[in-house]
Amino acid sequence: MKHALALAALASCLTNAAHAAPPPPPVPENLLTCRKLQDDSERVRCYDKEIEKLTRSAAPPSLPSTAAATKESAAAQFGQDTLPAAARPKTPAEDQLALISSITAMRAVAPQIYVISLSNGQVWRQEQASQTALFFRVGDNVRIERGALGSYHMSTDATGGKNWVRVTRIQ
Repeated sequence: MKHALALAALASCLTNAAHAAPPPPPVPENLLTCRKLQDDSERVRCYDKEIEKLTRSAAPPSLPSTAAATKESAAAQFGQDTLPAAARPKTPAEDQLALISSITAMRAVAPQIYVISLSNGQVWRQEQASQTALFFRVGDNVRIERGALGSYHMSTDATGGKNWVRVTRIQ
């Protein structure tokens, strides 16, 4: 019996080892060559040069030249992943931490549930009844942030960042 338990424990360990994380990707040969240089400054220059080559070859396509155009483009795309598939633009969405806008209109669709129009043209629907939304007013600045599992949270300056409502972009 003792041997059977020992064998089961050994088999378990071997199984866990077989399912361990995959090995890291191989280090490019040109970086391994840099490692062999004896002089510290030469080695650092070699690494810098090779890393620059690697990042240039993996760089994304160039973005619009002006920061304002980039900011407007990102704001227009924010939350579009919650739009119906037919209404989504065909370009990939830019990841953004938060959207800042202001409320231009609010329409109640149920007790304590609103459809909220923003100054940037987007329309968001509150997902759940919440007393926090009672403090939202037309003209208030709002902040919409990504939440867990693809959700979005809307808050105002008056409610603070910890008092938010879950919203979904509908337009």
